[in-house]
Amino acid sequence: MSDAALPPPGRLVDIGAGRRLHMMALGEGAPTVVFESGGGGGSAVQDRPAQRLVSAFARAVIYDRAGLGFSDPPTPGRSFVQRAEDLFRLLEAERLPGPYVLVGGSFGGLTARAFAYRYPGEVAGMVLLDAAEEGKYFPTMARMRAWHEADLKTEAERAASGELRRAAEPVVAKSRAFTEDEKPWLLEILSRPGHFLAAAEELTAIDATPAPMKVAGGFGSLGGRPLIVISSDQVMTGDMAVWHEGHAEAQARLATLSSNSAHITGTALGHSIALERPSLVAAAVAAVIAAAKGGPLDVAEVRRLAADRGAKPQ
Repeated sequence: MSDAALPPPGRLVDIGAGRRLHMMALGEGAPTVVFESGGGGGSAVQDRPAQRLVSAFARAVIYDRAGLGFSDPPTPGRSFVQRAEDLFRLLEAERLPGPYVLVGGSFGGLTARAFAYRYPGEVAGMVLLDAAEEGKYFPTMARMRAWHEADLKTEAERAASGELRRAAEPVVAKSRAFTEDEKPWLLEILSRPGHFLAAAEELTAIDATPAPMKVAGGFGSLGGRPLIVISSDQVMTGDMAVWHEGHAEAQARLATLSSNSAHITGTALGHSIALERPSLVAAAVAAVIAAAKGGPLDVAEVRRLAADRGAKPQ
């Protein structure tokens, strides 16, 4: 299938050197909230349900990192920090001033923290969603990277043949998380082999990351800026069991990155938290914004939603 079958739903923004990133912004109000999607095939569109909820009380931005979704292909072999510089250029080009509240899921947790490392004055607070943590991520990827890359290349082949889209169509049709207008965007991404090849390319950030950043705390701390860490309670088995080794300890370390933090583990909560429980994510963002404006970090509603099995959309 063609990589140009459906036009992008948002804007393609020139960030310099002829490179464009796809982004969508909704809502008004500061601080601007920026979502960093997960790796392994994640995209801005998957964060759309959470973005819609957050846009009720703040400007909310979702975007595709280079090569993902509807964005232009990446420049190969860049570090996490260099990828974070893409986001800064995007926000500058759109005249969206900081400081920002960053929401990072999985791999996107490292790119969000790389942004805070590179631009510490531009971050007001952070929400981390079962995010990768350097003390676990880099050793685990040393064991699993070849498998992960091969899996993504297989997904690219399935996307090119149309198999991936066909398999997803009945699931997407039944989804209550996305509007009827949004569902074609999800299916379009599943038709794009370049999306999955770019997800594999993102793993080269491992090679470009200096050794001092590959240990716990290597991406720096947030000082006293508000931080909420939400963790999955899902136990992975089989080939994926390695991802579960040391997971609880890694999530706990993330919560120590700020002196003003809360760590909440969900009930029956999987890894793709923004997709599974957008209302939980919106509540966490609201709590961080209130704390960034000088209030206490009140996570009562976040805890309630994290424990609510019924909050998961179908």
